[in-house]
Amino acid sequence: MPGGGICTTGAAANPLLLVDQEKFLKIIEVFTRATDITIDINDARGYPLVEHDFFYGFCRTIRSNPEGLRRCIKSNAEVGFMASATGQASVCKCHAGIMLVAVPILIDGKFCGTITAGQMRLEQPDGKALEQMLRATGDLGFDPRELARSFLDVQVVTPEKCRAAAELISYMVNSIAELIYFHQLRETRTREKLKLMHEEKNRAEMENALRMAELKNLQAQIKPHFLFNTLNTITGLVILGENHKAQNTLYALTGLLRYNFNDRGDLVPLGEELDYVKNYLAIQKMRFGEKIQVEINVQPELLEAPVPCLTLQPLVENACVHGLEFREADGALNISAAKKGTDMEICVMDNGPGFSPAVLDRLNAFLAGTSGKTGPDLSGGGGAGLGLGNVHRRLQLYYNESYGLSVDSKPGCTRVIMSLPVVEMRFSEGVGEL
Repeated sequence: MPGGGICTTGAAANPLLLVDQEKFLKIIEVFTRATDITIDINDARGYPLVEHDFFYGFCRTIRSNPEGLRRCIKSNAEVGFMASATGQASVCKCHAGIMLVAVPILIDGKFCGTITAGQMRLEQPDGKALEQMLRATGDLGFDPRELARSFLDVQVVTPEKCRAAAELISYMVNSIAELIYFHQLRETRTREKLKLMHEEKNRAEMENALRMAELKNLQAQIKPHFLFNTLNTITGLVILGENHKAQNTLYALTGLLRYNFNDRGDLVPLGEELDYVKNYLAIQKMRFGEKIQVEINVQPELLEAPVPCLTLQPLVENACVHGLEFREADGALNISAAKKGTDMEICVMDNGPGFSPAVLDRLNAFLAGTSGKTGPDLSGGGGAGLGLGNVHRRLQLYYNESYGLSVDSKPGCTRVIMSLPVVEMRFSEGVGEL
């Protein structure tokens, strides 16, 4: 919320400093290359949190001068404070007359920085604007003719593109920075709790705490490359004018992020896991088009059956990345769930090329050996071994070693089957209770 204070320097005071700079650079690179609009990520005082080389032309020239850079930072701060006052995107002109769009980054109610977009204007400048620019920059020592030429070359964008860029920044970059921070903060708190348990708990209590910590560590998380690929897809759709598709993809990604980072019970209804998978598949279908056809067959009475949170998506991701991605067309993915006595079997099947017999043998041997250890990745298994092994290990930790995963594969068909017991539970406020 606006008006809740300002983050100062230092990682403890400004949580944005906890974020890996490589993630900021990737966001800047993807957005700039896709839209030709350069963005900068600044702290609350307008200073860039990461350096990059994506400014060009007029803006690069001005920023090459120490005094010019100081004025750019001041402009970032001014538009940033305007944005923080409303909690929404703000638009103004910089000290040299170039349009700036700023989106505030608010974390825990504090204004921590801005994402600013520049190097653009809504209309060609007239003689008055050119004259004002030359007066504002005349003491920087640049050739006025060269500076005027580069000023006139600054791109003109439509109001629609400007609004789309502002909305994309507002919904994506700000939310991602906030979610990454809370994710890292939660990891820190978990480590602190484990340390405290080591000091206060007896041997039996510690073994149970370590078991739960291992479950959390094995829980699937959104991979950075998937996040950035999705960002790239959304920005590409905006540029192509496919705003409805971009919005749908954005909603799907937001659903993934909320589900991934929200504090949930260890067990969730199967229906919620399927909703999460549907959001993931909606994004994959947007990237790969109609080459992937999905069919879901689940007995209605199993939709409320409890399953460990975030165990189904890694199986679907394995089918997409290591199976269907290799097909040029007619990819098929089937997800089914059926009751087998007192147990339940969830099957994820794809018509990709399948594992070779040697790799399949190593994979099943690896799964058979994951009891009590996570094991290494499989050489030649396309990276599938570790992800499936983590899910298998989680199932055995939740239940017992008679449950887990099994894999069957031949050319044109791979099946990964998850077996687990059907237990009676009630779900209240997102927490499963026996």
